[in-house]
Amino acid sequence: MSLFFTTLFTTIDGSIFKDPPITVNTTNVLKSHNQLTIHCKSGDDDLGIHQLPFLGGYAFTFRPNFWGSTQFYCTFQWPGFSQYFDIYKDNRDRMKCNKTLCLWIVGEQ
Repeated sequence: MSLFFTTLFTTIDGSIFKDPPITVNTTNVLKSHNQLTIHCKSGDDDLGIHQLPFLGGYAFTFRPNFWGSTQFYCTFQWPGFSQYFDIYKDNRDRMKCNKTLCLWIVGEQ
């Protein structure tokens, strides 16, 4: 019986057991029209540093893990300011993001 399950999982590559991909989209709405620097990471991936002009956006897509512990965090910087934020926490955001899209706007407030 376990041989059948192993073959089944290998054959379908687990795709029916995966959650749909989630896209996190961040937009720069700084009133000062300053460039926003964003650097996002997870425990496994460093997504690099990105420079966003006013009204510019940055998006990344991923699949949450099976255990519901997926987390991405970002540092946001502009002249005179730096802030760290958990941009995606599975237990907080999966339902808020309608299971597929998280939209964030970054401003001074």
